[in-house]
Amino acid sequence: MSGTGIPVNRPMGRTLVVGSPAYRGLPVQTLQGLGCTCAEFDDPYAAMIELCRRPLVYRALVVSLASVYREELAIISAVKARFPHVEIWLAQADSRLAALADAMRFGADGLVSEEGLHRTAGEPAPRTTTNSAEAPVAKSHVLEDGGFEAAGMDEAEIDTNDAVLTADELRALLQEQPTLRQGDE
Repeated sequence: MSGTGIPVNRPMGRTLVVGSPAYRGLPVQTLQGLGCTCAEFDDPYAAMIELCRRPLVYRALVVSLASVYREELAIISAVKARFPHVEIWLAQADSRLAALADAMRFGADGLVSEEGLHRTAGEPAPRTTTNSAEAPVAKSHVLEDGGFEAAGMDEAEIDTNDAVLTADELRALLQEQPTLRQGDE
């Protein structure tokens, strides 16, 4: 694995790990060995909700390719567009070459293995421009523990339990077509 990318040895702070319990163990163990604090989620939708609730708390997202459908990999481009400070890492990429290619095309930063983090070489994914009508993003800076702190915001404002997105907004963010319910036709 060490020949596929550039090893990353710096601390990453708080990290979201997405995958079924059977596939989260190795990435969590590796990340904790690097000094990361991990929050574990079974599916990418729950992870995206957490990231939307607390956008400045997390610095990385790890996606287990063995635990998500290829269609769900759109979360990578959605996170890159809305949260450019979050790095995306992929786990369990062995023998999942099509999913790996899709994830890299969506903007994943690298791979996680038992040896650590390996940033892949290549151009970063193109950033989408923000619409001037969108709400401005709070300015932030990196803390010594690897986390982020929003300028002019206290912890109560960042760590809110209020819903940030509705289910329809989350589907639109992940570029899914909303399902028609009976009676909506």
